[in-house]
Amino acid sequence: MAAIDLAPGSPAWTRLITASKVAAILGVSPENWESKRSLWLKMRGDIPWDDGRNVAEKSRGHYLENGLIDWWADQHPEIARVRRQPIVTNRRLPWAAATPDAIGTGIGAPLYLDAKTSRDDAEWGTPGTDEVPAYYAAQLTWAMHLSHGRRGMAVKTAHIALLTQFLDLREYVIEYDAELGHDIEDQCRAFLRSLDDPDAIPPVDGSQATWRAEKRRHPDIDLDKTVELDGDLAQAFVDIKAREADVRAVQSRLREVMGDARLATYGGVTIARRQPNAHGVTLMPVAKAIPTTKEQHAA
Repeated sequence: MAAIDLAPGSPAWTRLITASKVAAILGVSPENWESKRSLWLKMRGDIPWDDGRNVAEKSRGHYLENGLIDWWADQHPEIARVRRQPIVTNRRLPWAAATPDAIGTGIGAPLYLDAKTSRDDAEWGTPGTDEVPAYYAAQLTWAMHLSHGRRGMAVKTAHIALLTQFLDLREYVIEYDAELGHDIEDQCRAFLRSLDDPDAIPPVDGSQATWRAEKRRHPDIDLDKTVELDGDLAQAFVDIKAREADVRAVQSRLREVMGDARLATYGGVTIARRQPNAHGVTLMPVAKAIPTTKEQHAA
């Protein structure tokens, strides 16, 4: 029997609800990776799959994955065997699959393992806990959920081996929550059914993924076609230029105040972070809201 190719972008992968897609369906995928709307458009074939985004990050994870798994395994002698890239399916859900980085077996119950790298350790909580980014928790919960079918291994624990920004190895543990697993299944099934209804497209949001998807959605231009806008959208678009100037002014003021500092805080909360990129230093927003006066006093 030929092996199933579930590499991202393969024909089989595009038709299945895999772990990375679950995060987008739930609305917890990083906004520059995927949104519910961008995934919906791709799975319907309305836009192509890979737009070449996050290549560096994907490459980094690919090259470091095996080393991280080996490092983790060295610290777990109770794990007699580590099998890489298992394909997890469930006969009850022929439209679903997951590919955790590894499965460990030995003394005790089997477990799934994902190897991750971090550019910002602030996204991660206390080692040994399940305080991990929501999109990673969703992916591993999905893999464990699929294993609980007939003839499945019924995996109840998943580990994450994390290489921190300071090159330390941390470990996080996620326990299977059956109620959450079934809720995720219901949402994924509803999403899959919606693909047959062109009017069921998820609403527009402010994510980069949706913005990129809409840019690619209509590559042709009908020179004879005109669309009448409603007043709110027309005014919002006219106001964009003014808002862009305001954004640049705020960013410039913040850069001036920060100087060569890495972090900017307010009331004990990190507001912005400077980090290097290929073109110099970029300014990254961190907090979604600033603390209230009461919260500041509590801090």
